[in-house]
Amino acid sequence: MGFDYFVFYTEASAVCILILLMILINDRLYRTQQEKQIWFSRAVVSFILYFVSDACWAAMLSGQFPRVRIFVELFNFSNYFLLSLMAYGLFMFIAASEKMPFRNSKNKRLLCFLPVMVTTLVMLILYRSDPLFWINENNELNDLYYPLMIATPSVYLLASFVFSVINSRKSDIKEERRLYLLIGSIPIGVMAFGMIQVVGLNAPTFCFGCTIMWLWFYLQNLQTMISVDDLTHLNNRRQINRYMEQIRFDEDAPTYFMMIDVNRFKTINDTYGHAEGDKALVFVADSLRQACEHIRASAFIGRYGGDEFVIIIQDPEEGEHPEQIVETLRTFLTEKQRENRLPYDLGIGIGYEELRDKNDTPAACLIRADEKLYIDKKKNGMGR
Repeated sequence: MGFDYFVFYTEASAVCILILLMILINDRLYRTQQEKQIWFSRAVVSFILYFVSDACWAAMLSGQFPRVRIFVELFNFSNYFLLSLMAYGLFMFIAASEKMPFRNSKNKRLLCFLPVMVTTLVMLILYRSDPLFWINENNELNDLYYPLMIATPSVYLLASFVFSVINSRKSDIKEERRLYLLIGSIPIGVMAFGMIQVVGLNAPTFCFGCTIMWLWFYLQNLQTMISVDDLTHLNNRRQINRYMEQIRFDEDAPTYFMMIDVNRFKTINDTYGHAEGDKALVFVADSLRQACEHIRASAFIGRYGGDEFVIIIQDPEEGEHPEQIVETLRTFLTEKQRENRLPYDLGIGIGYEELRDKNDTPAACLIRADEKLYIDKKKNGMGR
């Protein structure tokens, strides 16, 4: 390992650190004081610090720093501590993102940090009792160092992955399941890239791999923020408009636009509070998903705004006419009202229209569906 190795390793680390700093700065510019964003920042900072420490160790291996015992001890102990801290930060970020209940207790958070404190203390005690137990007389790392180094981080990373899988399996919402699996892929990626570097390559594979994982996750998360409604986890207005721009008339594959809103939604908010109103919207959104899962046709669901929702059905099979979907949807809503013992009627108004010909547009079709929604509500004495 010579000067070329030092230059390559340092440049790679610098590029990765720069990318993470850009992510961190961008996140801090637009973030609110949400718990998951705070832990996201802490996790990214711990990765940056580890990359700096690891680059210093690479500089020593390549002969750019004098290989004296105090530097060997300093850089390898900092690598050990920062790797554990990095895994803990990632674990807490995932816990905050997935709203794990233990994070609300200060004592439980402290208990989660205990492995970092205990193993760090053990390393210090062992070093004091036997200075050669992890660095020998030649200032080389003993074989025992590496199992100790990855033990605590592996526990955090595996626990993070298991939590994500369990939460994904519990969720009935497709978007939530996707998000949990997306988050759960980060610790597995971190472990995989670490093993590749240790076992197979004398290169900054871990640095490159972790940075790519964070960048990929950040871009995916941005896309979710841009296109998904935060309350209902349905597509938002922006995504509805984007989807509508792609729709073209096909006489062999009819397209239906359905406009839905909640009956007496203002009364629910005024009588029971906005929190209950939000619950009503979530119940409706869940019912929309359930109703569309019962058909084979392509179904796009979105929250248009307020208490209004849109379903776009393309190329329905026999028996999947919007009228049948309306009946299924109202059945699910009735079940939710009974199961949750709601003190109000969780009713909806629905209007639907078919895209007529090549001169017709999705926007015009949606307007006609909205007009039929008004007629449906008026017929049932709900007004607008």
